[in-house]
Amino acid sequence: MYMDIRIPLPINSNPGMVFPPKKFTTVHDVARFAARIIEGIMQHKEMLDTGNLQQERATSREKNQPLCMAQYYRLLGSCRRPGIERDSQYLPQPNADQHIIVFCRNQMYCVVLKASDRGKLSESEIASQILFVLSDAPCLPAKPPPIGLLTAEPRSRWAQDRATILLEERNQRNIELIEKALIVLALDEPLVETFNARGFTGATPPTHFAGSRDETNMAHEMIHGGGSEFNSANRWFDKTMQIIICTDGTWGLCYEHSPSEGIAVVQLLEKIYKNILAMGDADDSVPQHHLPPPERLEWEVAPEISQRMSLAAITVDKAIDNLDFYVYRYKGYGKSFIKSCQVSPDVYIQLSLQLAYFKLYGHLVATYESASTRRFLLGRVDCIRSASTEALEWAKAMCQGEGPNVALESDREEEEDSRKVTFSIYSKDKLRELFRCAVARQTEVMVQNILGHGIDIPLLGLREASREQTGSLHELFTDESYQIANCFLLSTSQV
Repeated sequence: MYMDIRIPLPINSNPGMVFPPKKFTTVHDVARFAARIIEGIMQHKEMLDTGNLQQERATSREKNQPLCMAQYYRLLGSCRRPGIERDSQYLPQPNADQHIIVFCRNQMYCVVLKASDRGKLSESEIASQILFVLSDAPCLPAKPPPIGLLTAEPRSRWAQDRATILLEERNQRNIELIEKALIVLALDEPLVETFNARGFTGATPPTHFAGSRDETNMAHEMIHGGGSEFNSANRWFDKTMQIIICTDGTWGLCYEHSPSEGIAVVQLLEKIYKNILAMGDADDSVPQHHLPPPERLEWEVAPEISQRMSLAAITVDKAIDNLDFYVYRYKGYGKSFIKSCQVSPDVYIQLSLQLAYFKLYGHLVATYESASTRRFLLGRVDCIRSASTEALEWAKAMCQGEGPNVALESDREEEEDSRKVTFSIYSKDKLRELFRCAVARQTEVMVQNILGHGIDIPLLGLREASREQTGSLHELFTDESYQIANCFLLSTSQV
């Protein structure tokens, strides 16, 4: 489902996550914090390699069922490879040597963490290597080629460019180092206020700040890097795990979605972050260690690749300009109040989204919400379809007499002068009854999905089987109703 998609990874596929900002006063703080993250990654890798990863079990609905842990083993050292028609996954082989790739100002450095001839670096030694990168990258006279921008291209285009890049032996080694790295660590410059003016046109950005930056700004940094003028070239979007740390204390993650769902990624980073919090802040500076400096990757760039990078910059900037994404915090109430009403917070939010869509457009559309199927071997997700008949009946009742909130430009002035007449047919008790029916239906569909009785994954299996067995699709899958049902104009997920 991921490998066949030809559109670019950033914005369309790769999720971004923002973690609670840190407070850095010196560049040593940046290096120390990054080293702690990497040390946590290495400890987790060691736990995977020794088979000590704890088995997770379901906490609700048939409690205590074991959950498939395969996704955790695909997070570190893996990478997506572009193909002309279909992408592929590079999955790591057992190897005693371990390294990461550190990006800083579009420069790339290979930091060896563990080698058979010299053992494993300590946290302090890792910090010193990162400090070298932070000191070296700004001082280099030549501006590096923004190779990372090519990973933001449409997949077939990037596959062609990658093939051209691989014609040079030095580039082959660089690509291999990146693909086999445990993670990519991107050391970013913070997105400045000029990005707000360019990126958030048409509406006032939220005013909730964390530190010196608003949360919308931080989220954009994690999702796409801000564009070619900022940090979008300081990325390798094919890499499964990209930890992003900004010099102002903003940090988070951009990850390639095909190996894993969000929950495995969140569990890994939250565990590492909690351990860092338990350690407390380190105030001392990073000591010098007599280690070979990290190797800076240098590229052989053919003229056609230089041209492609210029075009890739235009493409990614256009995609970012076309993204309307804002972070708002609602403080009226939270999950505790919702639970006190005997409603699942997830169900509550899903029905709220259905109501919002109906208020805007006067109808509902096929809606996607992911449901974990990890109770089954190699299970990923099935689809909870939130646009139920019960949700529609409730939304209609809630909006009776209002009509959809959409209008053509030519109608807007006339609408402002008029006032819609609203009236109520149903009592509040009836509205509550309709809401409870919608809640019951949404809950039923959710439970069916997580227990393996969803419809979308079985249909997907039948669709692919018909293609493999007969060379063509069964008429069910070419029917207009199937096409409509699988065009998800509203895609929602909860982590």
